[in-house]
Amino acid sequence: LSGELRDFVVVVGAHEQQHLAFLKKALGSKARAKPRLVFGKATTDPDAFLKAAVALEDTGVAAYNGQATNLTRGALAVAAKIVSVEGRHAAWIRTIAGKSPAADATDPAMTEAQALAALRSTGFLRS
Repeated sequence: LSGELRDFVVVVGAHEQQHLAFLKKALGSKARAKPRLVFGKATTDPDAFLKAAVALEDTGVAAYNGQATNLTRGALAVAAKIVSVEGRHAAWIRTIAGKSPAADATDPAMTEAQALAALRSTGFLRS
């Protein structure tokens, strides 16, 4: 990957590592085991990467939105900070892909089951 796609990977990758660290700390022993993900050509082919990144970022925003009612007040405050950045990631990659950065006035919410189904539909989630 090169150009703006590479910039996206560098910036968003760093953010995702920070988000993951927060979530692992917040969840403690309730954190689930790391899933097995296989991305194949989506890490090297620009078109495959764009398709995958749009799907993953949109799903991430919807998953955070869907869990809002399950969070404590303190966790919700931090999750709101994370989901706002996730929304920026989604807008950025959608713009690169030639899609509307914000197609709707609000983002949908997904239940845990819906988010997992969306991830499984990408073919990346193996466990």
